[in-house]
Amino acid sequence: MGRATEAAWCAQDQGKFFEYQKQLFQNQGIIPYDNASLASLAGNVGLNVEQFNQCLSDGTHRADVERARQAAANRGVNATPTFFINNRRIEGNVPYEEFKAAIDQELAQAQ
Repeated sequence: MGRATEAAWCAQDQGKFFEYQKQLFQNQGIIPYDNASLASLAGNVGLNVEQFNQCLSDGTHRADVERARQAAANRGVNATPTFFINNRRIEGNVPYEEFKAAIDQELAQAQ
């Protein structure tokens, strides 16, 4: 998914991160995340494809993606989704009540 993450950051350079991310998720497992497919998705969301392709080929965000991956690894993240509420880790698709309880506990400790 590293290449797709880089592509999403290149889409952000043109202000279309969320639109592009949505396309990635909708096409996950359907198309390969190769340069041609990533560029096609860029065109679908109205990005300047030439600028997008240049960003990918230059590796403009490669180091950014690696730093983010390393930061997650340093925090022990090995599953998605993973959330942190202060230093309390919540992994997986958990019910709203679990988030609410964690937030309420943190708020109570802060007061």
